[in-house]
Amino acid sequence: MPANGCGGFSVRRAKGTPIAVVRTRGVVWRLAIVVAAVALALGGLVGPAAARQETPEAVAGACPSDTPGANAGTSGQDCPPAAVPTGEITEQLPPPDMPSANEEGYTFDLGATLTADFDAVPSEAPVYALERPEPTKNDTRALAERLKIDGEVEDRGNGVFVVSGDGQLFVTPDLIQYLSAADLPKGDLPDDEEAITTAREWLRHTELAPPDLGEGTVASRTEESDRIVVLFTPVEPERLLAGYPSITVSLGPEGVVLEAASRWATITQQDLYRLESAEDAWFSVEANQVYIEAELDGSGLPQGAQVEGTVEYTDIDLAYTTAGPPGREQFLTPVFVFTGRLSLDGRKESYPISAYVPALADSGAPVGRLPSASAS
Repeated sequence: MPANGCGGFSVRRAKGTPIAVVRTRGVVWRLAIVVAAVALALGGLVGPAAARQETPEAVAGACPSDTPGANAGTSGQDCPPAAVPTGEITEQLPPPDMPSANEEGYTFDLGATLTADFDAVPSEAPVYALERPEPTKNDTRALAERLKIDGEVEDRGNGVFVVSGDGQLFVTPDLIQYLSAADLPKGDLPDDEEAITTAREWLRHTELAPPDLGEGTVASRTEESDRIVVLFTPVEPERLLAGYPSITVSLGPEGVVLEAASRWATITQQDLYRLESAEDAWFSVEANQVYIEAELDGSGLPQGAQVEGTVEYTDIDLAYTTAGPPGREQFLTPVFVFTGRLSLDGRKESYPISAYVPALADSGAPVGRLPSASAS
C-alpha cells in the first residue's frame, strides 16, 4: 500500500479471503474489544496527549527541577520550563456494541479499493453518556391520564408499571410502550410528511417528546396492514447505528396512532477521545477485522452463499453505537463507517455496502478537554 499521508488513497485488497457480512435487520450489536489503558511516564501518570519519555541523560540531572531558582543544567545549558500536562485520564469505557450475526449466512470473497481523503477524517471525537430516570407510580399514572387510559396502576416491582383500560401502558426503566384500543378506521395512510408531523404532534401532546428529538423519518410503510411507522432519533449525535435512543410511533389510516414505543435517555456529551487514524482503520477493513453490511435485496443470492465481487469504498464517516449493557451505565461511542458500492462478479448491478470499525484508539485513555495554548 503506498504511503500517502495527505489526501486520497486508491488501494486494493486481493480477493481470496472470506469476509462475514452482517445486516441491520435482526442483528445483535455486540463485539468484545480488548482495551489497554495505562500510560506511565517517569514523572508520574499522565494522559495520552501529554505523556513524555525522558532520556537517561535527563534522568541523570541535566535539567534539575527541584533546585530553587535553578534554570540551567549541569553542563551549563539552558533548560526549558517543566512541561505542563495537557491531557487527562478518565474512566475506561465498555466495549462498543457491534454487529455479530449474519442472518443469511453470507461470506464474501472481495477485492477492495478505497478512494477517500484520510485528512478529512477527524482525529478525535466526543463520547456521550446515557442516563435514564427511574420511573415512578405517580409518573405512570400521570402519563396514563394524558393517554386517556382509565385503570389502576399495577406496580410489578423493579420499576415496572402496567395500566390497562381503554388501551394499555407498559413502563420499565428502559421502555415506555403504548398500545391503543381504537378500532382501525377505513381510509388511506398519510403520506410521509403528514405522518411525521402527526407523530411529532402526538408526542408533544402526550409530553413524550424530549427536547432533543430529531426531525423524524418514515421507517416502514405497509399498505397491506394499513400501518406506517415513524422513527425519531436524537439531534446529537446525528448518526446512530443502534436503535437506542429512539422513539417509534405507528400510525394507521387517517393518521390514527396505534402504538408508540419510547427507548430514550438523557444524552450528555462527555470527554473528547483520540481516534484511530483513518489509515489504520482501513488496514482493519483490508485484514477482514470488521463487520460488513451489504444490501443485497434483489440479488437472488441464496442463504449461505459466498459472494464474489469487487468493492469501491468512497467515503469514511463517523457514526455512534451504544457501549455497555442495558440497565447499567451506557455510552454512545464513535465508529468509522466505510461506504461504497459492491459489484458482483458477472453482473452489471451494484449494491450499497458499509464496513464498520470501532473508532476509539483506546477507550481507557481519552484526550480529555484540552486547555487552549494560552493557558500555559
